[in-house]
Amino acid sequence: MTIRPMGLIFAVTLAASSVASARTGMESMYSNLEGRSCKKTVLEETTDAHILNCPAVGKFTLQVLTDDGRSTVNIVSPEKKVFELQYEKVVTEGFAWLGKKAEWRVTRRNGKIVPVALIVNVNGTDQTDLGRPKRVPLLAVAQIRETEACVVKTLSAGSAAANAQARVIADGPALPCLKAVGRPQPLKKG
Repeated sequence: MTIRPMGLIFAVTLAASSVASARTGMESMYSNLEGRSCKKTVLEETTDAHILNCPAVGKFTLQVLTDDGRSTVNIVSPEKKVFELQYEKVVTEGFAWLGKKAEWRVTRRNGKIVPVALIVNVNGTDQTDLGRPKRVPLLAVAQIRETEACVVKTLSAGSAAANAQARVIADGPALPCLKAVGRPQPLKKG
């Protein structure tokens, strides 16, 4: 056997193991991050700091927090446990606003909807050139576990392929929580 067939065998084995580790029976559901279904609480009138409490899926709710031109999301469990996703620390440090909807990756257990991940469009701002700030579309992928929920990956957004890749990450094995803003993962080709 030469190196090439061994490389092919390794690649096929790696691909098969990643597919096998992904959760099965996953589907997408969507909830609003703005609009009439959300209840607004003003925290500071001068800066327009506020919280939107929005109904979500599986008796979960989302809190959209906006302050000083930055927005983030908290996931609130049916037991009222709050999981802070801290987009300002792990997705983008610049000004940021969110898309209109959140995508939930869910499974069903005993007829109940169980959220396992959350994907949100985050429109960040690259301010490396202060005279010409640029809009940076991102996808924040958070995994939801029994005792925590956290952002595990940030992807460059803007295409159906990026959304598909975000779903693969959301449905895949548990990843470590991000601790700081990093470079968004580029879209994988293939």
